[in-house]
Amino acid sequence: MPTEKQLDYLEKIAIAKDEIRGQIVLEAIKGLEPDDEYYEKQRQKIAKYNRKITELTKREDKPG
Repeated sequence: MPTEKQLDYLEKIAIAKDEIRGQIVLEAIKGLEPDDEYYEKQRQKIAKYNRKITELTKREDKPG
């Protein structure tokens, strides 16, 4: 069962992914070039949250 903190990070990941999808649609509608810097920042955020979830999971798996 995920902890509250893990659920918070999962929610942040979902929001970041949703923001990426929204940016893609916005760029398509406006005929803009992809904002690679924005996408890289979002990917870094997602990776950071995934690392935090992994760290929390490892702590829970340790006996004692």
